[in-house]
Amino acid sequence: MHGIVHKTLEEYVVERTDDDTWDTIVERSELEPQLYLPVSHYDDDEIDAILETLSGMATQDRAAIERDFGRRLAPELLSTFSAHVGSDWDLPELLVGLEDVYDDIETATDETSLPKLSCTRESDHAIVTYDTHRDRQYCGLAHGILDGLVAAFDAAATVTKTDCVADGADACRFRVDFE
Repeated sequence: MHGIVHKTLEEYVVERTDDDTWDTIVERSELEPQLYLPVSHYDDDEIDAILETLSGMATQDRAAIERDFGRRLAPELLSTFSAHVGSDWDLPELLVGLEDVYDDIETATDETSLPKLSCTRESDHAIVTYDTHRDRQYCGLAHGILDGLVAAFDAAATVTKTDCVADGADACRFRVDFE
């Protein structure tokens, strides 16, 4: 997984708790402490272990933590990959362009393996389909990233999950209603 995810997860935890709690989570996750660099790549198992440990220590379930973290991650992703996003795009244009943005990022970075995203747009809403090759689907994270994109664009829109692999669907689908 791209280092911006790891780095932002650490920042997310420290912002809500403190550095000592982060150190405890890393230790309980049986990981070696390290400095996460946004332009490096790290094993998916590290994110999974941290989220699992965090959910075991918190009062929220893992999906809720993933979604909340996704909201925090979205603006970091926009900033990191801004060269792939049109400077004049609004939220609907970004959603429709996600597949091309992801293709550009995968082409530009050798080690990156991104989930499959697609979007269909109707006049008042969009359907975003998210599917990943990873063992863990991270549906809550995808939902949170979409929530975070709505906030980053200061858009009048709501995101609702309509299908989920956890419920037997072939992919997760989210409906973004434009108000």
